[in-house]
Order: sequence, then structure tokens, then C-alpha cells
Amino acid sequence: MEPIRISSPADAISYMGHSLGYWPKESLVCVALDGKTLGPTLRVNLPNTTDHGQSYAERVAHAVGIDHDATAVLIALFTHQPWGKGHPKPFATMVQGLKRRLLAAGLRVHDVWIVGPESFATYDGANPSSCGNETPLTAIESCLLNTELVYQGSSVAQSDTPAIPELFTAVDHDAIEAALQNMSTNPSKSLDAAYRLWMKLIDHGGEPTHDQLAEILAGLQHVGLRDQILADMPGINEPMAATLFGATDEAPQWDRIDNSEKLLRQLLTIAAPAHAAAPLTMLGHICWWKGRGTAAANYMHVALTFDPDYHLARLLDQLLGAGVVSGWAQHQNTAYRNHNQ
Repeated sequence: MEPIRISSPADAISYMGHSLGYWPKESLVCVALDGKTLGPTLRVNLPNTTDHGQSYAERVAHAVGIDHDATAVLIALFTHQPWGKGHPKPFATMVQGLKRRLLAAGLRVHDVWIVGPESFATYDGANPSSCGNETPLTAIESCLLNTELVYQGSSVAQSDTPAIPELFTAVDHDAIEAALQNMSTNPSKSLDAAYRLWMKLIDHGGEPTHDQLAEILAGLQHVGLRDQILADMPGINEPMAATLFGATDEAPQWDRIDNSEKLLRQLLTIAAPAHAAAPLTMLGHICWWKGRGTAAANYMHVALTFDPDYHLARLLDQLLGAGVVSGWAQHQNTAYRNHNQ
């Protein structure tokens, strides 16, 4: 695939949206650079009125600095706060503090932009008290990089909130209960068959039948099979703990993970609320691997709505609440964006 070339502010801002997979809102977005090579993209919520101090800048600078290859950074503030003519710069104290922290960490701040609902501008304009001249957002839609990425199949969703796909549209209690009953009669053989069926579907494609979906969904109600499938999903020979936390130097096989995501979404069409926590949590886990923390948290919220005691969802929810980022999402050689770009 052709290397990505950023030659304008519109290109850079467009890349941020494509890298995240959605258009950020009230967000600070940083793209790490290793010379001219693009590194990981970090998105965090903009600080609230009680979090303008150095602690916010320290947390962001630390997160960007996790990529030890980074030498510089591009920054954009996506906000609905007014910042045009007659308005002071929003988040000025935070931005200055962040730039100081990044420079102290050896990271040069190439550019800072501010992006509103209709236009964007250079944050550090000629006048220290105001931003630069506004450019309509249509310039981002028509820029060369956006055109190239769209042609390659990339897209930017308007929100990172996942629409839970076709939830409960074809619930089949009888088929699922029959599969569960079959597994309770001969659990070892049935769970092994469900595992092999899963691997066949994600490795070789094809549309699963209704009965196959019921068999897999029943199997995922067993924690051991669920964890084995999650650990084997990336297709790399590493310990389970390393793959579950995305903590391997080897990049996962993102094609297999994408195929797994598609299959999990199909499972939700036949899942009753009592059986939905497993596929919802696994979808959230995939989002977390990909560095899409807000989407992952949304999946955890829905999973815990159906089963407040679902242990894996609670654990991942705690990780997300603590701001833990999967290892794969932190490094350019393993991050999901490299799969598409």
C-alpha cells in the first residue's frame, strides 16, 4: 500500500479521523511522529473546568511518550467551544502546559490546530490571544489524503458510539437452549466442536447457518471457551495473558480479528438478553485492542446492563476507567490503523 503523505493541515486533521475510525468530539488528539513516519494516534477527552492543571498535561504527555520511537507530535483540539473572532483561545493554559511537558520529554510539537463544527484553524495564530484564520471543514473532505484513504476503503464514522448491531432481531430460545442442553450432556466434545466451528468460520469465511450461530453462542456461555477463543483470535503463538492484554511484540492478524468481529455481530441477532453479555464483551475487547476505548466502554456498559455480574465485562470496564490502553494500540508496528493503511 502506498505510504501516507501529509502535506497540509487538512490532510493531518483528516488522517486523525481515519486513524481513529470516527470524528472525535470534545477531544484532544495527538499523532506521534518518528521522523516522517506516522506513529500511534491518541485521543483523550478535553479537560473539564476542574482539570486544567498540570496533571492533565502530565497524563497526556506520558501517554504520548509511551511510543519510545516518537520524536515529534501533531495535536488537534476538537471542540464546540467558540474560538473565532472575538473569542479567547479555549484551553490555552492546558495547551501551553502540554507543550512544555512534551518538549521536556524530547518531543517536538510540530503543529496545533483547533477544529470546530464548521471550520478549523491553526491554534497558535499570529496573535497570541487568538487562533489563526478559519478554514471551512469542507477543505478536509476534499483534501487529497482523505480522497486517497476513502478510495482505499477507509471511512470516518460520525461518532465512536457503536450502534449495537441488530440486537435481538431473530432470537431463537429453542435453538440456543437445545445447544446448551447438548453441551451439558457431553461438554468436552461439544465445546471442542464449537471451538473448531468458530475457527473454521473466521479462517475460511462463509456465512454461518442459524444452527451454527446457536452452537457458537451456546459455547461462549462457557468462560473457558470464551477465553480460549479470545486468546486464539489474534492468530499468534503467545501466552494467553499476553494476547488478552495485547502485550506482544508481534502484531496480531487483524484480518482474523475483523472476521471475528463480524461473527460476533451476527451472534447478537439471535442472542436473548440472558446470552448477550459474552458477545458484547468480546466486541468491546476487540475495540480495546484497536485502541477505541470509548467504543469499548460503551459495549461494556451494554453488556453489564444485561448481566451486572459478568466478570470479564466488569474487569475490562475497570481497565478502561483507569485509562489503560492495550499494548498493540501503543506501537506503530502493531496498531490496528496499520492494517488499513
